[in-house]
Amino acid sequence: MNWWSSEFASRHLPTFLLFLLVLGSTIATVLVFSSSIHSLRTSYQTDMSTVNNELRTIQSQQSSYQQQIATLTKLVTQSLNATDEYISNITSTLNKTETTISQDMATVHDIQDSQNTAMAVQFAGMFTILVILVSGYHLSQHVRHMHSPVVQRKIMAVLWMTPIYSVSSWVSLVSTSAEPYLAVIREFYESYTVYTFLSFLISVLGRGDRWKVVELLAGRADRLPEPDRCSRPI
Repeated sequence: MNWWSSEFASRHLPTFLLFLLVLGSTIATVLVFSSSIHSLRTSYQTDMSTVNNELRTIQSQQSSYQQQIATLTKLVTQSLNATDEYISNITSTLNKTETTISQDMATVHDIQDSQNTAMAVQFAGMFTILVILVSGYHLSQHVRHMHSPVVQRKIMAVLWMTPIYSVSSWVSLVSTSAEPYLAVIREFYESYTVYTFLSFLISVLGRGDRWKVVELLAGRADRLPEPDRCSRPI
């Protein structure tokens, strides 16, 4: 039995040692591999934690940037709205100022026109009164000294033309709506004045006989200068 044990031990001892060696190397390899996996897992977790932290930082920065962009957008919108409101206020102020200036200019022009009209009316009224006084004086003298009624009545009819013209012109200046009716009166009296003046010439030159006036003018026709003498060369 001792022999068999010694023989078994001498025969199987190398195999057993080899087994122990293989087992130890396997255990060492497993331990090394396990340690490597643990270190890799730890490194992976560290890297993932770093990446997550970076992602959180980026997200917080992105959120901050979005808030800043929203704030800037709000500020720009408010500035644009304030600018538009300011421009609209300036435009409305300019329009109101332009309207006020136009109204003031129109008022000034109306005042100037009214002043000019009043001045023209005053001057016209003054000269109308002067014409009436002078014509009235001449008419009164003819009435007081009526030596030749046939001739003097025609002279008085001609003298009446100046006060009629002056009064109608002054009334037309004061009231423009009455000017067409007064113009008819002036035209009629102008025609009557021309007729009266021709009658006056006949009364003075021909003593009431128009044929004497024609003969008188025919006798002096050869003494009248030619009408085109002003255009002849000297």
